[in-house]
This record gives sequence, C-alpha cells and structure tokens, in this order.
Amino acid sequence: MPPIEILLNYFLGSTTLVSIYVAWRSRNSELKKTEASALEAIDSIYTKMSIVTDKKFEEMQRIIDANTIEIKNLKEQLQEYQRRCAECSNNKGNEKANL
Repeated sequence: MPPIEILLNYFLGSTTLVSIYVAWRSRNSELKKTEASALEAIDSIYTKMSIVTDKKFEEMQRIIDANTIEIKNLKEQLQEYQRRCAECSNNKGNEKANL
C-alpha cells in the first residue's frame, strides 16, 4: 500500500481535475444560456417588426384599393362626359370635324 502522502496527492489532484471539468461545463452551460436568451431577444424583435410591417402593408393595400376604385370611377365619368359631349355644338373637336 502506497504512503498516505501519495494517496492524498492523487485524491487532491483528481478533485482539481474534477473542479476544472465542472468549471468548464458550467462555462459552456452559461454560454448556451446567453446564446439562447440572445436568440429569444432577436426572435421577439423580429416578431414585433413583422407585426408592424404587416399592419403597414395592410394600410397601404387599403389605400391602393381605394385609389383603384376612385380611378375606375373617374374613368367611367370621363367616358360618360366624352360620350355626352361628342355631339355638342360647342365641342372644339366637333368643329374641326365639320370643316
């Protein structure tokens, strides 16, 4: 049997290795937690930006739809005006056609 000094040296040396391993694992664990919280923050920001972008897109689409309807109505009014006034006596285009 080896002397007590050698046994204590092995025992204390092995606890140092264990503590180094535990510290290394703890550090890795903390890094993973930090990465996970950073990813959650990025995900939260992305979600908020996507909601804002969707609202803006819907607002712009409503404006485009309203303008499309207005343009269609104005075209119909213009065509009706042109149809009614094509035969008017004071129509400048009609005077040229009569010459």
